Parts: sequence; structure tokens; C-alpha cells
Amino acid sequence: MKNILISSLSLLSGLCLASDPTDKQTMIVFDGSGSMWGQIDGQAKITTAQQVMAKISGQFQSTDAIGLMAYGHRKKGDCGDIELLLPVARNQSTALIQQVQSIKPKGKTPIGAALKMATDQLKIAEQAAEVILISDGLETCHLDPCQVATDAEALGIDFTAHVIGFGLSQDQGKQLACVADITGGQYLAAENAEDLTAALNQVLTEPETEPVSDALPTATINAPQTWPTIGTTFSVEWTGPNGKHDYIDIVKPNDNRVYGELSYSWAQDGQPAQLKAPGTPGQYQLRYIWQGQKKKHVLAAVDLEVKDSEVSLIAPVKVSAGEGFDVSWTGPNQPGDYVDLVKAGDIRAYGELSYFYTEAGKKGQLLAPANAGEYDIRYILEAADGRKVLHRIPILVETAVVTLSAPPEVEIGQSFDVFWNGPVNKDGYIDLVKRGDIRTYGEFSYFYLKDHPENGELKAHVIAGEYDVRFIMIGSDGRQIMATQPINILPVEVTLDAPDQATVNSPVMVEWQGPSRKGDYIDLAKHNSKKPYGELSYFYTKDNQGKGQLNMPKTPGTYTIRYIIQGKSRQILATKDITVK
Repeated sequence: MKNILISSLSLLSGLCLASDPTDKQTMIVFDGSGSMWGQIDGQAKITTAQQVMAKISGQFQSTDAIGLMAYGHRKKGDCGDIELLLPVARNQSTALIQQVQSIKPKGKTPIGAALKMATDQLKIAEQAAEVILISDGLETCHLDPCQVATDAEALGIDFTAHVIGFGLSQDQGKQLACVADITGGQYLAAENAEDLTAALNQVLTEPETEPVSDALPTATINAPQTWPTIGTTFSVEWTGPNGKHDYIDIVKPNDNRVYGELSYSWAQDGQPAQLKAPGTPGQYQLRYIWQGQKKKHVLAAVDLEVKDSEVSLIAPVKVSAGEGFDVSWTGPNQPGDYVDLVKAGDIRAYGELSYFYTEAGKKGQLLAPANAGEYDIRYILEAADGRKVLHRIPILVETAVVTLSAPPEVEIGQSFDVFWNGPVNKDGYIDLVKRGDIRTYGEFSYFYLKDHPENGELKAHVIAGEYDVRFIMIGSDGRQIMATQPINILPVEVTLDAPDQATVNSPVMVEWQGPSRKGDYIDLAKHNSKKPYGELSYFYTKDNQGKGQLNMPKTPGTYTIRYIIQGKSRQILATKDITVK
């Protein structure tokens, strides 16, 4: 066993080290954030992680000192929800497995805070250690993990962090890889349970070997013949090994880091590389970055000059379908001038998909269409003799990568959290529908993405069955279903206990057991009435925990006491007849 700290599934940090520096010490920090309900290969990531963790734990020896921390497992929306579940101790693999199995995802993903907790402990312990960060998502608590890693290195702590991206896209993984780059660790991608097991074994259980220097391959970069102007997309010819994680980037002069670049293009996207010029004129460098066995290397670099322009548009080189994005501009700013988005090559000065007037300020926002493809951003001059296209730059709209994370099952009428990751689609929403429903209306519950930028709450329908949670994007070309996750809504047991008989105009005490959702009530209705309204008497379950009082009618006869659950519709969950004399 290596002398390490493990951060598992967005698994991160915080340590509690044994006092004897010769002990083998492992601190596992397990991700209990809500995004762990997301699925890979039809199984929730939390389930996969628990299974892999049980398998890895089976390899621990009785002499290994192991601890366990978790975060995001107790409270919703709390960036400080990090808990020590097992202090570092020997011979507690069984206890560790039991604790991991008990974790139910609920909260946020405080990667930066977890890393900071780990480095703070390392600073106190003054002992070398490794952190293994397994993340199924990006930071959601606004403390930059890259900066935390940079600060730790500046303290001179003997600290190495390995990062395992569990189900992350290549671009998402690159955002977290900086933690490994800065601390001298490795970034490993895991797409499924097999990958996750292999990655953990590689950084956790395999014997340490003496580092072997990479044999550097050759690469070249050719600067463009004409210097690009600010904000434009330009082509770069290159040669090199073309590895899966190789890329061409732009940095400021003398920047030796292999992260924090201003723009980049993956080598495997093909020749020539398409890069976006920075928005500030000046001197820069183009580089070829190669991923070696354990670290990145700069194989080639060439100078680049970015020119200023009287009319310019500065925007991302690519965006996700349905994403809102900022565009900065320079230009004449005449009354009526505007910046728009059109299909690539469109020469018409109308028919735009999205636009904003320049008079609103030096920066505006456009909305990408729902359909992926090649588009142009344009500066349109409103001249005396008509509209003219003064400048245009290309932008690639990619198919949106959308993930949903929700519990696999809930009870009828239960409120539950849905975590999502995808484009910032201003009118998009997440809804709940019957399993297989492809309509973009008729939902039982929903929330708007703009009102809930990380996660929101849905309410389960009041009828048990199979349902879908869906991500609905609204673009210039209408609504589209971008992601779907199945969810089962389960029935609940409800009981009613009341006398069999009562007298007219008298109060009767009713005892009950049930879900007691907001709006649920117990009523008295005509005998065997199937209509969830027209009650003769009622009380709300929330206001009468366990028991409540119903008033009997003036007319003798047989009546029915009912438990009513309220959602988008009302359902009768339990009944009991009572005879009024």
C-alpha cells in the first residue's frame, strides 16, 4: 500500500494522519454530492463507486492505516458539508465498506474546499502524502481547485494529487487536470467501472517504481503567414505525435505552465488546428503540448503576434447548442448597429437567429441554436444606404453534452433534487413525465434552468409508476429533449383509524399514517365518492401530526373518511367507512 490520501468521486480531501510518520496512511474522501445519482452504463455512479470501493478495500492489509471522509452527503446546498466518518486506523476495511455503502448523494461538489482541507492538514502534519481525486463533475462552490493546488505548491508541502475524471468529457477533464499538473500527479480518465478500478489500482495499490524520463518525440508548429487580428479564428499547421491528450495552445510569452492557456485545440481534432486569437493585441506563443507517461511536455513553440482592429468581434471558438455566450466588439456603433448570429456564409442582413444592439454596451449576449453546426457572428452596420456586414467570425456550435443526476426511485408526491450539467439555456427547463413521453408539454413537475443553475427540485407525481426526468432545451428552432433519466415512483402505505360509528353533528378523532406531503389532507365525503373534492369536512395532515378531527354531518347515513394526496392532481390513497346515526 502506498503512503497516500484518497479523494473519491469528486472524492476529495482532508486528512487525519497518524502520529507515527512510518505508518502507512490512507485517507479516503468520498463524494456524496447529488451529481453522483447520474448514470453510466445504466447504473448510478454512486452505485458503481461503492462497488469499486468495496473491491479496492478488499486489497487492504490489516496493518494498513485507513480513514474515510465524505462530503455533500448530509445537506443540500452546503459547501462546508465535509465529515470525518472513520479516523485513520488499522484493520477497518469492513467498517470502511459499510460507511461507503451508507452514503446517499445529496449536496454540492466542493472540490477546491476539499483540496484546501487536505493541504491544511498536510501543512500541520509536515508529512509527504498523495491525494487521489476522483471527480464526476466540476467545482460547484466557486473555490478554484487550480489555485488551491498552486497555493499548496507555494507552501513547499510535499504534496501530490492524482485526478481521476469519472465520466467527464475531454474538455471537462482538462479543467481538473491542472490539479495534477501543478502538483506533479497524473490525470486519468474513467468512463466506467472497469476504468475506475484500473485507475485506482494504478495510483493506489500498484508498487511504486523509480520514475523513468519520457523520451520526447519531435513536433513542429508553423505560425500563420498573416498575423491574426484580435478575436479572430485562424489556422495553425503542425506536426507531432498526435496523442489522445495532445493539444496546440496559445499562451503569453515565457509562460512555461502546461495549463491556464488562452485558447487550445485538441490535436486529434485534425489539421490544421483552429485557434481563437486573444482579445488583446500583443506578443504570444503557439505551442504543441504532448502528454507523456506522467506529465505534459512542450515539444515545440513559435512566436505569434496578434494585431488590433477597428472592427472586431471577440467570442468563443465553439459553444454548446442552446448555450448563451458573451460577444465583445469594437466598431462604429452607429444608431441601429447590431451583432447577430447566422448560419455560416449567410450574406443576408436579416433572418438572424440571435442578435443584440451595440448601443447596449461593449459586450452583449447571443443564444446558440439548438442544432449543432457551423455559424457566423457578424457586425451589422445600419448605414444610410442599407445594412452592411462589416465583419464576421466563425463559431462552431457543438452538440450539447448534458447530464442529469436524480435518485433512481422516490415515493409518490415526494420532492427530490435533480442535478444537471449542460449549456446555460436561458429558457430551458427540467421536467418530469411518464416513461417514454416525447412531447415537450404535459409535464407533471418542472423548474427553469436559469432559476436553478446547478440543481433544482421536482415533485413526484401522485400516481406510482415509471417516469422520466428530462432536460428540455429551447433554441431558435424550438424545443428539444437533450437528456433523459428514468425514475421509478413508488407507492406508499397509508392507514386510517377511526370509529365505525358516530352521531350526527359530533366531532370524530381520526388517527392516520402516511406521507404527509405539503397539501395532503384527510376528509369526509359521501359514501364511496371517487371525486377528490366536494368534501364535507377535512383537516391538513401537516397541521395535525398523527391525528386530527373531522366534524360529522347533520344527516344520518354512511360516509367515507379518505386520505388525499395533492400534486398536479389529487389521488385517494386510503379510505374508511363510518356510519353516522
